[in-house]
Amino acid sequence: MPKNSKLSFPETIALGCMTLALFLGAGNIIFPPLVGMQAGANSFNAGFGFIITAVLFPALAIISLAINGGDINELTRPLGKRVSLIFISICFLTLGVFFGTPRTASISYEIISNGETPSWAGKVLFSLIFFFLAGITLAKPGKLLEIVGFFLSPIKISALIFIGICAWYYPIANITPTTAAYQVSAFGTGFINGYQTLDVISALCFGAIITHTLKQRGIAGNRSIFRYSTIAAVIAAAGLTLIYICYLSMGAHSPLVGATNGLQIMAAYVNTVFGVYGGALLKTIITLACLVTAIGLTTGTARYFSQNTHISYGLLVIASLVVSAAISVLGLNVLTALAVPVLCAIYPAALVVVGLGIIKKVVTIPHNLYRVIFYSALGIGIISLFVQS
Repeated sequence: MPKNSKLSFPETIALGCMTLALFLGAGNIIFPPLVGMQAGANSFNAGFGFIITAVLFPALAIISLAINGGDINELTRPLGKRVSLIFISICFLTLGVFFGTPRTASISYEIISNGETPSWAGKVLFSLIFFFLAGITLAKPGKLLEIVGFFLSPIKISALIFIGICAWYYPIANITPTTAAYQVSAFGTGFINGYQTLDVISALCFGAIITHTLKQRGIAGNRSIFRYSTIAAVIAAAGLTLIYICYLSMGAHSPLVGATNGLQIMAAYVNTVFGVYGGALLKTIITLACLVTAIGLTTGTARYFSQNTHISYGLLVIASLVVSAAISVLGLNVLTALAVPVLCAIYPAALVVVGLGIIKKVVTIPHNLYRVIFYSALGIGIISLFVQS
């Protein structure tokens, strides 16, 4: 494709919508209502803390990657080639093929099955269909912006914003009571819960997708890549903020006081407001959200390993889809129990990498100091696992 100096306005908006849609997996959609329900009257302060870690930090991760030419290896270069490869591989494998991608199918199946006792045959069949649909999109990597940015993203985002605005203007219950944690420190608890979305690690994956998409559209030069990546990050951050605020309000006015997850809160609202069509609408939105996220995680992971191992991108996509399909049948609870400890351990280090990636473009950071900060953050993440247990 010939080199261009800029994207058209529709292409720029589509890039931002694609970025927003990649972040909006099912976990991100159903988590804010739970925070809102638990925070109750303190949902504003809790939401402010939540948005900092679930919106601001991921946006900064995309910008950090763009500053470094969209090359995630550049972010971790001071660690040395071997340590860099090991750390990024752990991030991508855990977030992608071993957890994040299989989870998208597991969540979709559990929503569609209405929480009924799952059958192995049903889970296998659904997983095959789900990842086959993802594979169709990934078979045309050059069309990712058209398929996800122009088609899937607007449907998904429009539906989520529509439900969110309805929840903002038409609450179905009085404000919920504030739980003890949010009475003591609403901002701090919301901040920590936003941290648990782990979207900084996702941003490292999705930021690479943005860079590759821009190059496929003919955008050359680090300055242009930085410009459009930053615009995409801002659009995604604005959309996430709007959606999170609305869904925090949904939870804060939920009749299901004591719900254990945000999906229950969403289902109660959608079924109440939209009647018999509510359940079908919710299942469609969540499944579509999971499908888009699965596409993003698979292509990001495959592209990274293709660039660093010289194995065919197409072969890695197929392998990722097959392994993800196999692992997804284990179910959401098993996947979470196995993967979340790893993600929590590496998250502080990933956050440090993002921050240093921005700082080192302004101030020279000695490699030894970079390594001390990185390993300290990694140590804190690992120690936190033992403290929590």
